[in-house]
Order: sequence, then structure tokens, then C-alpha cells
Amino acid sequence: MSPAYPPVSSATGTGLGYGIAIAVSILVLISSIMLASYACVRIKANGRGLNRRISSSSTSSSSENSDEPVVVVLGLDKPTIEAYPKIVLGESRRLPMPNGGPCAICLGEYVKNDTVRCVPECNHCFHVECLDEWLRLSATCPLCRNSPAPSPGPTPVATPLSELVPLASYAR
Repeated sequence: MSPAYPPVSSATGTGLGYGIAIAVSILVLISSIMLASYACVRIKANGRGLNRRISSSSTSSSSENSDEPVVVVLGLDKPTIEAYPKIVLGESRRLPMPNGGPCAICLGEYVKNDTVRCVPECNHCFHVECLDEWLRLSATCPLCRNSPAPSPGPTPVATPLSELVPLASYAR
């Protein structure tokens, strides 16, 4: 008896060809999707920049360059900061309530004859130099984030920032 070998067919080579074709097709499909999504993101980004340029050029005069960035000042001006009350500390170095501990900006202890400035909205006090620099950059109290900025209108609300509830009120 002769040994039984399986019949040899030419179909074994086609199975490998189909596998390679499917793998290449999947890679091409993934690459196409990634390229299309990248193109969409770039088009949207350019569209937003174009809308921003159009809106800024319509609000500015025709002699100004519309490509210049708009500077937004978030802090307070010097006369407003100077209007906040100052206290010179004595021997006891006691601050008005609700203050306690060191200056929250520089973390330095208060010493005799230090001049501190208090934020009128919340009565938090800090070294004059520390608070003045802080308020030039940000119009909120460093501790509670209430906005001490004066309101131009007759409403008691200073700014939209002061309408937000400070995160510290949710502490447990």
C-alpha cells in the first residue's frame, strides 16, 4: 500500500493572497479616515480664525491692522486698588476677621508695623505689595475668589465673577 498524501491543489496560494489584500485594505481604510479627520479639524480651525478676524475687523476701524491680537486686561487699575483700605499692624499683629495665619499670597508671617490691605468685598487682608500685584493681574480675592471690582451701574453685583459661588463653600 502506498501512503495517502493529500491532493496538492493550486488553491493554497490564493488564501494567502486574500489575507494580504484584506490587511492592506484595512490599513488603507484606517489611513483614509485619519487623513479625513485631520483635514476636518484643520478646516474648522481655519474657519474659526477667519470668523474671529472678520468680527474683529468689523468692530475696529479700517486703519487698524486686523491681525493684531486683542489685549484683555483682567486686573484692576491703580486708583481702584489704592481705594481699598489699609491697616498698619501694631504689637498684637491682629487682623480683622475672617483672617488668620500668614499672608496667603507670599506665605510670609505678618510682623509689627506691616501695612496690610483688605479686600472690601470679603475683608480678607494681605501685605500691601502682595495684594497690589495680585489685583493688577486678577480682579478676584486670592482666597475666596470673590470679585472686588466696582460695578459701573447701580446694581449691587460687582461683576459676573462675584455671582459665582466660591468653591470653598462646598468644602466638607
